[in-house]
Amino acid sequence: MAAIWNALQKAYLLLNYEWADPRVQSLPLITRPFTVLGLVAAYALFADRLGPWIMRDRKPFELKRTLIVYNALQIVANAYVFYKVGSQFWFSTYSWRCEPIDTSNSPSALEMIRLIYIYFWLKIADLFDTIFFVLRKKNQQISFLHLYHHSNMVLLAWLGLKYFPGGHGTFLGLFNTFVHVCMYTYYLIAVVYPHNIWWKKYVTQLQLVQHTMVGLHLAQLLVHNPCNYPMLVPRVLVPQTIFLVLLFSHFYQGAYGRKAAQDTEAKAS
Repeated sequence: MAAIWNALQKAYLLLNYEWADPRVQSLPLITRPFTVLGLVAAYALFADRLGPWIMRDRKPFELKRTLIVYNALQIVANAYVFYKVGSQFWFSTYSWRCEPIDTSNSPSALEMIRLIYIYFWLKIADLFDTIFFVLRKKNQQISFLHLYHHSNMVLLAWLGLKYFPGGHGTFLGLFNTFVHVCMYTYYLIAVVYPHNIWWKKYVTQLQLVQHTMVGLHLAQLLVHNPCNYPMLVPRVLVPQTIFLVLLFSHFYQGAYGRKAAQDTEAKAS
């Protein structure tokens, strides 16, 4: 038993300290994995069980002003990260073919860490989407795809910041923040003008393009990796992007496919 405990301790120290980037170890929520794992677990429990149970005998909250402020802040914050990551890195100094992780303490390397950390907090802020669904009693919108994607993005952002803060994998954050600017713009318009939602399906199409492009951008490293970028990242994220493309495609077909359109026409007639 003592040998097992010692092995677990060594594995924990190895994963949480020796393999982690020392530049991010003191950042809140990054030091230990249990905090972020507990946060994601609490989120899933609230969204799937606790929240609907609390709201079962209550009237739904309207939250219009809250949603306007929330969506507007999301647009500004995501646009800021997209602009900074794009202008200072991907559209200037980074190689689209293969970009290594800058492990130095140079101003540019530390700036990328700062931006990834902001991105990590944006993924936590995204969880409020689900909380608002629960409070408004729109539980039908909390699908497996919704819960999986939100939870997974928090964990991926945490892992990326802790172990791989910079380089090739940050293309995901660049594309994702752009998509979120478009998505939260749609959400904001839908709150202010609830009947102006004709372009909802194009947001889903953009998300499909995002996961496809991110997957292809990472997959090229599986063929040729001239900058010695950590291969664990594409080996984990490429299957993940394929899975997400399948999930979003299934959702898109169900929501906007021929049968869905026919059902909508039948209800309107």
